[in-house]
Amino acid sequence: MIQEMDTQLRDYPLTSTIVKLKTGRVQLTLIEEPDWYLDRLSREGGEGRLYLPYWTYLWESAIGLARHVETLGAQLRAAQTLEIGCGFGLTGIVACRVGAKVVFTDAERDALHFAQHNAEQNGVEENADFVQMDWNTPCFNRKFHCILAADVIYEEHHWQPILTLLQEYLMPNGIALFSEPNRKNAIGFFKLLNASGFTYRKSDYPVKLDGRTNQVSIYRVRCVNA
Repeated sequence: MIQEMDTQLRDYPLTSTIVKLKTGRVQLTLIEEPDWYLDRLSREGGEGRLYLPYWTYLWESAIGLARHVETLGAQLRAAQTLEIGCGFGLTGIVACRVGAKVVFTDAERDALHFAQHNAEQNGVEENADFVQMDWNTPCFNRKFHCILAADVIYEEHHWQPILTLLQEYLMPNGIALFSEPNRKNAIGFFKLLNASGFTYRKSDYPVKLDGRTNQVSIYRVRCVNA
């Protein structure tokens, strides 16, 4: 499996980075030229929508959510956790470190190769599983204590499928953690959650990446009737 995965990684120019957190460092293997791959891998999907491979970037929202997850500590110990749109796997890796059992999912197989490689090089593979899954067509027959989602609500047509996923897969007493870089349209998603029986609490984290500091919002979502 490792040899197969490494072969997949070699299809890309690679670089590495260290994300410094309060609980320690996370080493990530990344794509060196994501802008070039954004053009190369772009395609038109169903209903004429343009698909852009945003997974090829490490986003501020993933770092912000990772920082929030590490503060939860014992709250996530042994928690059955689902991450949607895992990308390079940073948030899920931190959840594994604090003791969660994490299913990393992404619609893109190559993203999962990177996430698995990064989980292994950070020594958390025993707490991790990897499933190729589009959140429009989830494939599980069980519920989760926690659902993680870093920067997944950037387009409105994603909102209803993600809401449906929460309704079907989040335990009644569970939490969903969303991170978002303060896009103007984001409030529409959380209004939809409120109208559908969920409540949320917002907090902010300053995240520095590529020489810039941006505020990332973390939304802690629960079912109202939990």
